[in-house]
Amino acid sequence: MGMSVNNEELSKAKGIRVTQIELIDRLMLIGAPGIGKTEVIKQKAEEEAKRMNKIFIDLREADDKTISMIYENPEKYYVYIRIIAPHIFPEDIGIPEKKSRYVEYLSPKILSVLAIPEIHGVLFIDEITNVQRDDQISMYYSLILEKEAGFQLKLSKNVKILLAGNPPEWSEIVRPLPKPLRNRVVLMEVSPPTVDEWIKYMESRYNDNWEKLVSAYLKAFPEDFIKPPSDDWSAFPTPRAWTQLSLLLHQFKDGKELRDSIIIGSVGKEVGVKVITLLETKIDVEEMIRELSKDPSIWQRLDINAKIMLLYSLSQRTIKELKERLESFIKYLLMNDREMLVLMIVMMNREKRLEFANTFKDLTRELVKDISKYII
Repeated sequence: MGMSVNNEELSKAKGIRVTQIELIDRLMLIGAPGIGKTEVIKQKAEEEAKRMNKIFIDLREADDKTISMIYENPEKYYVYIRIIAPHIFPEDIGIPEKKSRYVEYLSPKILSVLAIPEIHGVLFIDEITNVQRDDQISMYYSLILEKEAGFQLKLSKNVKILLAGNPPEWSEIVRPLPKPLRNRVVLMEVSPPTVDEWIKYMESRYNDNWEKLVSAYLKAFPEDFIKPPSDDWSAFPTPRAWTQLSLLLHQFKDGKELRDSIIIGSVGKEVGVKVITLLETKIDVEEMIRELSKDPSIWQRLDINAKIMLLYSLSQRTIKELKERLESFIKYLLMNDREMLVLMIVMMNREKRLEFANTFKDLTRELVKDISKYII
């Protein structure tokens, strides 16, 4: 994976994007950590439950009352459970109970729910390539191929089994799956989402409760969206790491030392230093506004960090001020640097975006398609 390849090119070169997968029984996703495999599978399960007009239940969050309701009316529910493969052992799927003449193995309640004939749902087995013990591999072999857990429990035919794992270049403990197992699953190599897809996800999931300056950084430096670690101890950038960083920067706005440690600890030193450099870029915003109001083409002389910080500052100004002082500059961006204008709008909170749309109606008509890929 070349370091000069940007995320859009990587998506084309390395299989289907993770956002484009569909729920296929015995589908196995192979891809880098932190690209959204877990998130997308659960999202797709929720969407399928909605299409089937069933109640979605994450069995990890279900209490005994909910489990009882599922047993009483299984046809009403769609169940989902994610298990982390290395954490489950053969002894976990059957608990011995002594009878008068024999021992019977009782199944854990979650497996019992998945075995209800009328139930629909997804069993997601994550990190399957990190399983080390042979008896675990044998257990999963039976579960995946025959949908059998032990010798007396069989999952519902309506329960889809999906798997996920990492390729060797992304995990030091990867173990190849047995050839017969690989031959019975649909192996699909998946790539990260694009930066645009990530921004849209952040908008839909977190609304205005994340640091949107990160989105501008990633649009300027898409090659930093995902990179393998440079050593065995450092953090490294992935979509998951950028999500974490965006949420933490929104929460901890004060204190340079803490901020810098959070950045380095989330995306690593190489990329983190670039983010810190951006955040420390000093510009005289008032002077810039005066100059741009007279000659918008001055914009082209600014370096990328200054452009990003200027747009971020403008996104925090009132729409009234933008209209009165910078309408000519905004029109200039529309004609000459539309993507940067869109980023400025995306960095606004939702209420301000609506006000911007109402104030600059002629401009926003032309921008609807560009903005929709992020926020609609």
